[in-house]
Amino acid sequence: MLDQIKIMLVEDDRIWREQLTNYLNREEDLVIVGTAVNRQDAVHLARLSDAHVVLMDLVLSDDGYDGIEAALDILEIKESKIIMLTGIDEEEAILDTFTAGAVNYVTKDHYEDIPYAIRAAYNNSSYIHPDSAGVLMKGFRTLRKEQRGKLLTPAEREVLTYIHYGHRQTTIQSERYTAESTVKKHVNNILRKLKVSSSREAARMAKRLGMID
Repeated sequence: MLDQIKIMLVEDDRIWREQLTNYLNREEDLVIVGTAVNRQDAVHLARLSDAHVVLMDLVLSDDGYDGIEAALDILEIKESKIIMLTGIDEEEAILDTFTAGAVNYVTKDHYEDIPYAIRAAYNNSSYIHPDSAGVLMKGFRTLRKEQRGKLLTPAEREVLTYIHYGHRQTTIQSERYTAESTVKKHVNNILRKLKVSSSREAARMAKRLGMID
């Protein structure tokens, strides 16, 4: 016999709530053990529930993405596997959801994927639904770019930009009204930080990684 995965459903739309309950309860290993319709009810039910997975609607009222607030409230009370379920497909909402601690984000257009997402959450799988995977990868790349950008100081990035466009050190000195020793110091710091042996190589790497424009 399969393990029964207990689900807490938080959904303000009565029709969706009933349809999801009927749909999920048809699965042999899934059972809805409690439902809530707003943030307050969700937090109260979470205190009492032994659900393994929380299926949370993103928008529970007219107060914006209060499903995210409900998720934060629940995670302060107990460790929970929260899957955000929504009709909204926006980058900001997806990133905020995962930042809040949810384990997945599935749009209602792909409701048929919900059972798989629930099982993956229950089994601690790293599965991320395609609805959100691309956004997360983009967000990760943006974060990495920002981190790389902080590796060099503004002055070092400026010197490296000059080098990228073919300027010699004497030109950089005159353009920046900087002493030769200062430019050389910046170049040496750049080579050390990027772990390369030449300024040209440093410029190519920085451009490729998005560290300079």
